Amino acid sequence: MITNELLNPKNIAVIGGSNDITKPGGKIIKNILDGNYKNLFVVNPKETEVQGIKCHKNTSDLPQIDLAILCIACNHCEAIVKELCENKNTKAIIIVSAGFSEVGEEGKILEQRIVDICNKNNCALIGPNCIGMLTQTYNGVFAGPIPKLEKTGIDFVTSSGATACFILEEAIMHGVPFASVYSVGNGAQISVEDVIEYWDNNYNETSPKVKLIYIESVGNPQKLLKHSRSLIQKGCKIAAVKSGTSDAGSRAASSHTGALAGSDTAVDALFKKAGIIRCEGRFELVAIATILQNKQLKGNNIAIVTHAGGPGVMLTDTLSNNAMNVPHIDGAKADELKAKLYNGSSVANPIDFLATGTAEHLDTILTYIDKYFDNIDGTAVIYGTAGIISPDKVFETTLKHSKEDSKPVYHIIPSPYLTQKEMTDIFAKGHSCFTDEVAFGKALAKVYYAKKIK
Repeated sequence: MITNELLNPKNIAVIGGSNDITKPGGKIIKNILDGNYKNLFVVNPKETEVQGIKCHKNTSDLPQIDLAILCIACNHCEAIVKELCENKNTKAIIIVSAGFSEVGEEGKILEQRIVDICNKNNCALIGPNCIGMLTQTYNGVFAGPIPKLEKTGIDFVTSSGATACFILEEAIMHGVPFASVYSVGNGAQISVEDVIEYWDNNYNETSPKVKLIYIESVGNPQKLLKHSRSLIQKGCKIAAVKSGTSDAGSRAASSHTGALAGSDTAVDALFKKAGIIRCEGRFELVAIATILQNKQLKGNNIAIVTHAGGPGVMLTDTLSNNAMNVPHIDGAKADELKAKLYNGSSVANPIDFLATGTAEHLDTILTYIDKYFDNIDGTAVIYGTAGIISPDKVFETTLKHSKEDSKPVYHIIPSPYLTQKEMTDIFAKGHSCFTDEVAFGKALAKVYYAKKIK
């Protein structure tokens, strides 16, 4: 059960809060405060003040609490959960602590007793053995990084907290925003499938249109199938990584979150029937998410615009080898465009406007593609820098066309180290990018040829 108190709590208590931000109980408070959440309580019998907040000695000293985040040893969690649910009217609890079903039968029994208490009191439980949650109200995680959170971002649910961190880091490097992040850990009460069900049952025209999933065990395939299909029929796109399908991977998943993995063939069939785009790993997941955040590609004919010949050739090969087209561009308008570029430029496709080409040249090229080249459905711009000039004006040009043109415009920046500042600036304005043309080409083809659910 996902409650409003979990998503939008009026107050939060961190049980086991700390002044040491290298500990989960300290870092989670810092992240919440950094997100400008105000109504925060802390419990720690050894402290009087934690990070500037008055600290309570016992949970019994708290007022009524909407959401409690437990950062304490697993053997103390049951009594605290009982106190919160029965005496503080708490309707949402996040347990980041480990030591439950993932470690064996004794931990599984303890975990179930906590679930029973929460169920009896209509309290939502996230975890245990997770990093927490991110919503547009609060940064309830003890790990980072914290991505840009906005209503039009991506909803993300994961059974692995560490994997969530690495996916978020990759997404931030691509300029991808998020709306919410659920790290369900062991999924003792709320599983990955339950989150998908909530997304479906509460979907409306303002809901995020892209959903990402990292899952180690499909405990309820029918629920996942039903609600994923329903979301996709409503206009959503869903991409997922399912790990733990090999024998060795299954053992690893079991020791990680207590998950029992299913066969790879069964998972593949389930995802195809649901309409979920299955990804090989976190890099592909983020690449596909970036594409899904863009305008929909209506056909498979792609123009490649570049100032660097090699990446253009590699992208051409990748697209061609994945049933996408890089059609030849010629005719009067092509000749007209070539005359507006520096001598030596090529417009045949790939369109190479040379290392000395300017933002004005790129603006002209993208305008011609959008207005005059009917055999092109989308454009991939490959533009970085070798450290000689700042590419900021080029990045601004690509951003403008990605927002204004009728056809999707994708930007590959193959020099993320040298353009860190420019990328950060452009991401703040709503731009997104890719850093590898081959990974982009494979992801674009996978998205384009994904099964359409009717």
